This record gives sequence, structure tokens and C-alpha cells, in this order.
Amino acid sequence: MKNRCNTLLTLTLLILAPFQIAQANSQQDHLESIILGMGCFWGAEKRMSALPGVVDVESGYANGEIEASYRKILSHESLRKLGLSDKRNHTEVVKVTFDTNRTSLEAVLIGFWQNHDPTQGDRQGNDVGSNYRSAIYTHNDDQTATAVKTRDIYQQALLAKKFGRITTEIAPLTNYSAAETYHQDYLVKNPNGYCGLGGTGVIYPDSQESRLQPPSTTAMLDGAKLDPQQQLVVFEAEECIFCQQFKADILDHWQAEVEIASTLSRQPPAGWKLQKSLIATPTIVLFEQGNEVSRFTGYNGNMNRFWQWFDSQRMRPEASHIAGKMEAGRAKNSLF
Repeated sequence: MKNRCNTLLTLTLLILAPFQIAQANSQQDHLESIILGMGCFWGAEKRMSALPGVVDVESGYANGEIEASYRKILSHESLRKLGLSDKRNHTEVVKVTFDTNRTSLEAVLIGFWQNHDPTQGDRQGNDVGSNYRSAIYTHNDDQTATAVKTRDIYQQALLAKKFGRITTEIAPLTNYSAAETYHQDYLVKNPNGYCGLGGTGVIYPDSQESRLQPPSTTAMLDGAKLDPQQQLVVFEAEECIFCQQFKADILDHWQAEVEIASTLSRQPPAGWKLQKSLIATPTIVLFEQGNEVSRFTGYNGNMNRFWQWFDSQRMRPEASHIAGKMEAGRAKNSLF
């Protein structure tokens, strides 16, 4: 009886196997992937995972000429900067897999363009080096054509907002390796980890897909309501851990006479001018007479470094050496 049951089970599995294989193949037919470089892959993984229709995002390395490992890539970038090697370094990338029944490659690329600054060359925010270059590595000619089309559309939107030329490398994928396990889902496992992405705040034009995950559309500050003589502005971003830390460390204890304002907009106050586009958040900009005269880029928790910059700007004599005043106040409070 037992042998008969085993025989029937085997026959059943043999009969069902073709249907199961066909079903699995059908599901795979709806999946497509593309390789995207947006700077540090921790933030890129988080941003692209949030797009509707994306089923998997994997951090990895692509299109380099050396061994694909995190330590080797950082070491090789140092050699390149010293002029000791001309071998091409890998790009930190994410492999984005999406369901074509639920979204399109165009929609995924719109999310790519809006969630980083593609005009920065070999950098993204505080991360500098060819391994952080903006890139789209494609599997076929159709993907390349879509990448070029969306780039050209977004370029016009950027130029209209006074940003520079897109530097994103668009090329066929030549090699790809998944990153080490500890890099995968890094910001899920480390919620307070560094994420340097902020985007430009420029929306991809004339497309419904631009609303899938739009950048902040917060209105710019009104320059007429700020201090024309001397004004500090903190440029922040949504989901920016160091922006929150800057608020806790600095803004919540602000004692200087010079006024400070915060904004999620990537644009200067209306009627005012930045010297160049923003590359990281938070960035603290000093304006005088509506023009940028200095900036502090990418606060990372180092309060002394920020206050040294602050004091170096001589923001009114009574505001000088504020760090010492704050430390004296904290010491006094600790006695009670």
C-alpha cells in the first residue's frame, strides 16, 4: 500500500511539474531589471525600493576593471586620485527589478532622475569619487533608448531651474557583482545610517509617472520676509537623519542674533541667489543682501566644525564665539 501511495505521489508530481514550471516562467516574463548608479547605494536602495511596481533592489558594483569588493574599490579610488592607476573603477549601483504589469521602465527612470542630482559628475553629496558617479547601465537597445529619452526630457527641466548639464553615464552593462551582505537593506537594518540623497527638487515634466515618488515641492522661502542684511538658511531634505540631528544639536538651542530659517526647497529664497547648486543636506548658507557669501555643506554631527565655520564668518560681533557661550551655559546647568 505504501509503495502504491508513493507511486501515485510521484505520478502526480510529474503531471503537475510542467504547469508549475510554466507558471514560474510566466511570472518571470513580467520582470525586468536595470542597473542604476545614484551615489552611495544605501540611500539609492531605499529610494528605489519605495517605487510602485519595484519588486527587488540589490546593492552592487558595475562596469569596473578591478576586483569588485568594497575595500578594493575604495583603495583603488585613492590610487586613481594619486595618479597611480588609470584602471576604471566600479560604480556603486543598485539592481532594480520591477514588474512590467505594474509599472514601466520610464516610471522607474523618472524615480531615478528625481531622487538624486545627476549633474554632479564624480560625486553625490558628500561622497566624492568616480565610484559614486551617476550611471544607467542597460541590458539592451530599448533600455538605452528610454534612458536617453528620459535624460533629455529631464535635462530641459533642470536647465529651466538653473541647474547644469547631466553627467549621468549611459552605457551597456559589461559586468555586475552583488555587494557584500552587510550592504544589503542597510538602512532597514540601520535606520540612522547615512543617506546622502536629496535630489534636485525638480519634477520630471509632463508625465503622470512623475507623481510616483515626487521630490519635495515645498515653496521656496520669501526673501522679502527675511533679513536682507544677513540671513542664514538651512536647506534640508525629507528623511534626512543629519537634518534632524542638526536641528537637535544646533537649531533647538539657537542663541545668535543673526536669524536662521529652514526650508525643504532646493531653491534659494525668492529674489535671492545661490552661488552654485546644492550637493548635500543639510547645507547652511549665509546670505548678505540676497546673495550667497558662504556655505557649510553636509553637517554630520560635528558641532565644533560647524561653530568654527560660523565664527569665521563674523556674523555680527555679538554673535561671535557662540559655541563657548553654549558650553558655559550647559556647564552651569549641569551643576543644578
